[in-house]
Amino acid sequence: MMEAMSIALEELARSLRDLRGSSAIRQAALAWVVRWTRGADGAFLRREKGIWRCQEALREPLRWEKEWELPERAELPGWQEHGDVCFLAIPLRGTTEWLGVWEPDLATLMDARAWSVAGLLIGLALEAALDRETQSAFLSTAVHELRLPMTSIKGYADLLAKGMAGPLTDPQRRFVEIIRSNIDRLAGLANDLLEYSRIETGRLRLRQEIIAMEEALKETLQRMREEIEGRAHRVELDLAGDLPMVVADRERLIHILSKVLDNAAKYTPSGGEIRIRAIQTGDAVLCEITDSGIGISTEDQARLFTPFWRSEDPRVREVPGFGLSLAVVRGLLRAMGGEIEIESAPGQGTRVRIRLPCAQGT
Repeated sequence: MMEAMSIALEELARSLRDLRGSSAIRQAALAWVVRWTRGADGAFLRREKGIWRCQEALREPLRWEKEWELPERAELPGWQEHGDVCFLAIPLRGTTEWLGVWEPDLATLMDARAWSVAGLLIGLALEAALDRETQSAFLSTAVHELRLPMTSIKGYADLLAKGMAGPLTDPQRRFVEIIRSNIDRLAGLANDLLEYSRIETGRLRLRQEIIAMEEALKETLQRMREEIEGRAHRVELDLAGDLPMVVADRERLIHILSKVLDNAAKYTPSGGEIRIRAIQTGDAVLCEITDSGIGISTEDQARLFTPFWRSEDPRVREVPGFGLSLAVVRGLLRAMGGEIEIESAPGQGTRVRIRLPCAQGT
């Protein structure tokens, strides 16, 4: 029995490891507990405004809507019986949620120590998810409040640029362009913050479709044309003739490619080279974007995908940025079943490899 429970706890840890949202964690935990206890149903209860409310139910939420005689905090390990229902305490910071199982096999509940470990694993995963959701709610509110004045500033700057308030001198026109450029930077940050919070809380919603990588790359290059030409870079595009279609969210794929190309352009001295190559490798399409830029040290590569981190290299610090784009890029790619890798060395440029699954039948 002890060996079986050890295997069960390992399974629970694996099932919770990659989940981000509190609802998904509760559902996975309930499915695991009900399966191992052979129960009829399961639910999470939390004390709110003096009554126990069902946070999540596996099957029938209404059967849990009653006043349960449960302590708001539990010190005793293991399960507590209440008629046909047994409850396990799930400790959270400052409170306790109770995981209930309807009509469990009582023999499966005997190992109080193992079930306390299970409650702790669930509580840690749930607490981390709730923290992420609190942070996400704050970010969403902050971004919303930022967008209102940003839209106004951008609108008035556009009117000034069009001469709606009278002709502008050359210095005034340059100042207006600086305002517009910085508003665009802030808008990009706001969008990245929202995407990052969606990824972190498991609320990212993709519009997956079958698209051609060639089409996505060409559209990205068109959008990036001004940035690349402004730095006098040479771009080489090498696409396999039999390149299959991929499964991806179209707009987000173009956003990903734009971020990678933007980094290649910004961190490559003027007049550099950017090579884009796409081939099929197994059941995926591999897109490589290689530049002749400043490169990245081994130490910095280890932290490239850390949110809000930026290298201390002065050449990197010269380029405006917030250290969030690559974290968002990797999160989006993983959500689409893809991956990103970076190979680089100081002074020898950088190669970014993006993999996306091929569409079936192409």
